Amino acid sequence: MFRKLLEYSRFFLVLPIIGSLLLMIGVVLMGLGMILVQEWNLLQQGEFSLRTAKELTITVIQTIDLFLVGAISYIIAVGFYKLFICQDEAQLLKRVKIEKLADLEYKIIGVVVVALVVGFLGKAEQAADTLALLQGGAAIALVIGALCLFLKYLGPSEK
Repeated sequence: MFRKLLEYSRFFLVLPIIGSLLLMIGVVLMGLGMILVQEWNLLQQGEFSLRTAKELTITVIQTIDLFLVGAISYIIAVGFYKLFICQDEAQLLKRVKIEKLADLEYKIIGVVVVALVVGFLGKAEQAADTLALLQGGAAIALVIGALCLFLKYLGPSEK
């Protein structure tokens, strides 16, 4: 009986899968909306200067950060689905190869590293204090270094 309970309780993981997919849809739509509103405002103003170009660049970097959150959400949803719900190899989701939890961690860490870099570039564009920017960059570099060490020594053995 306990085995059956454990076997069927895995279907509760459909809830985080649905939540991750809703998050992915929400942040992608929000990112598209941010880009469209920014572009529309620039076209209405008719001002094509260095200042407006910087504003657009910052919006694009922030939007890319949102899209990365969407990508992480999608990878989590697919990973949970493949790990706990349906492990059939004939499924449509072959583009995301996840067979073990370590595979899911590896993919998420890769996207997190890119998100950290993109976030830092957005802050670098707006930075007024060079020392604070350098300290922030060093902190991000330490986090990325720690994640790389994690992947090298504790991550999946086959890549």
